[in-house]
Amino acid sequence: MQQNKSTQSFSEVAPYCKDSTAIGRIFSGLLGSFDLRYINSLFSSSKGQGIDAKNIFQVLFTLPFLDYDNVNQLMRSGCQEAFAHGKDVFYGFLNNPKVDWRRILQLFSKQVLGAIAERTEGTNAPRFLIFDDSILPKTGKKIELIGKVFDHCGHTYRLGMKLLTLGYCDGKTFLPLGFSVHHEAGENNKRGLRTDDLKAQYQKERPPGSPGALRAAEVGLDKITTALSMLKRTLKKCTGAEYVLADSWFMAERFINGVLDSSKGLHVLGLMKTNRMVDIGGKTIKASKVPEVKRKLIKKSSKLKCQYIVHAINYKGIPMRAYWIRMNGQSSWKMLVGTDKKLTFLKAMEYYQVRWSIEVFFKECKQNLKLGKCHSNDFDAHIASITTAFMNYMALALKKRFDAYETLGALFRGFKEDMLEMTLVQKMWQILRIVFNSCLAVMDVCWDSFMRNMIENQEDIQNQLEKTLSSLFSINKAVG
Repeated sequence: MQQNKSTQSFSEVAPYCKDSTAIGRIFSGLLGSFDLRYINSLFSSSKGQGIDAKNIFQVLFTLPFLDYDNVNQLMRSGCQEAFAHGKDVFYGFLNNPKVDWRRILQLFSKQVLGAIAERTEGTNAPRFLIFDDSILPKTGKKIELIGKVFDHCGHTYRLGMKLLTLGYCDGKTFLPLGFSVHHEAGENNKRGLRTDDLKAQYQKERPPGSPGALRAAEVGLDKITTALSMLKRTLKKCTGAEYVLADSWFMAERFINGVLDSSKGLHVLGLMKTNRMVDIGGKTIKASKVPEVKRKLIKKSSKLKCQYIVHAINYKGIPMRAYWIRMNGQSSWKMLVGTDKKLTFLKAMEYYQVRWSIEVFFKECKQNLKLGKCHSNDFDAHIASITTAFMNYMALALKKRFDAYETLGALFRGFKEDMLEMTLVQKMWQILRIVFNSCLAVMDVCWDSFMRNMIENQEDIQNQLEKTLSSLFSINKAVG
């Protein structure tokens, strides 16, 4: 799928993560303006040794900015003298199944959304909810509920957990609103492990009905069921979204109907595998055969350098609009489908590109905010760690947005610089598109794979480009 050239930057929070003074600014400035009283009350069940739980949380919140992967590193760094308690207090807090981390994340994201709405002028730009999952690799087989999960990118099984995330994007800022953690049962319900490995895993009794018990029970559910439950909870707190974006894994009858049933004004937009059977004009046909049957409907887009077909379809009783796309130089067609039957081809492509924001989110959280770095055997600690990383990300994303657009005066003062930066970035994206369309597309390289590699290996690619450009300039100077 062609990436929209207006994308300005992969990085949302990296500059702040590298700033050692970010910690004080976050708590004294941004978080200081939030009403955290009810959130703090949810920590009350985790008091230990007379230490206020919200103070423990503040320390854990700052760990990524101190460049510590875990509490053990913090306590060995010499900072332990600043605390009136030992590491067991932190571990007890993280492992407490009574802390409602889901509710805490919901309340925090609600305030972030409110802050954005309060300080942003009205706009007609669409807003999106995005579903995607990512693997959190692990090394310890004794971790509670751990197992082998299938990596669709590497086409292999890896020891770890799958993190299903629901995000929100208004075109400027991505915010993670909810998540669930899953394993895969596999053959004989052993999660790809030996019987001895399963027996050696950490096990824990949780109070029935406690937040931790509900999270642990959720691990074995299928992702579509959990995604729809997550969507319903989110719509009660987050209104205004118009589209739900998802990749081909989610685009099934149950997911599409579930989204449509959850809200009358919500549409689904996503890729669908071309091996599905669809109804066109009363005839059932495999989606991959449509470009052959409807050859006369093929059009060309000079803007996106592709061929495409737009046609109404009916998929298992669901009326939809389908867009078949084949990039120049490629042999295979992909199919984008949506329930908004008024959406043009160019708009559908533009909107679907917003889905890449969640891929960037995963990359940045893993690289900068220690997402997935928790090594505890206790599943509750992993939920706490993920929630903290999500809250870190939202705080930094909001700060970046306000730093750039807080006042009209600041906006105008930086107007020339911003325009210059936008122009340069857009030119770079045009160069990437030219490279892809001229060189990679003719070799049948998939744009999605190309983009994912760009996101995952951005620093390595940037360093290589700098070396290449430096060599070219050296050669030009020598020739001159």
